[in-house]
Formats: sequence, structure tokens, C-alpha cells
Amino acid sequence: MTGHDWDDDADYASAVGCTWTLVVVSVLCVLLVVGVIFAVCAGFIGLRGVLAIIGG
Repeated sequence: MTGHDWDDDADYASAVGCTWTLVVVSVLCVLLVVGVIFAVCAGFIGLRGVLAIIGG
């Protein structure tokens, strides 16, 4: 336990920075997945509409 400067916040600031980076990356991944799911669903709905128009 000797040799540690417990008043130094550099390690804490670094950990907080890494945490926020991971949060941002995670949110971007979730938004990407939701966007892909939305695009696929919209594509199926659009395809169904086009087939309904073509089919009469």
C-alpha cells in the first residue's frame, strides 16, 4: 500500500474516459442494429405494397 498517491485522479479520469468511450460505442452499435431492423421491416412493407400494386 505504500508508494501510491491516492490524491492523484489521473487513473480515475482515465477510467471515466474509457467508460464514456465504451458507452458511446455501445449506443452507436444499438442504433445501428435498430436501424438495420427498421430498414428490413420498411423494405418488407414497401415490397408488399409494390407487389399489391403490381398484382392489382
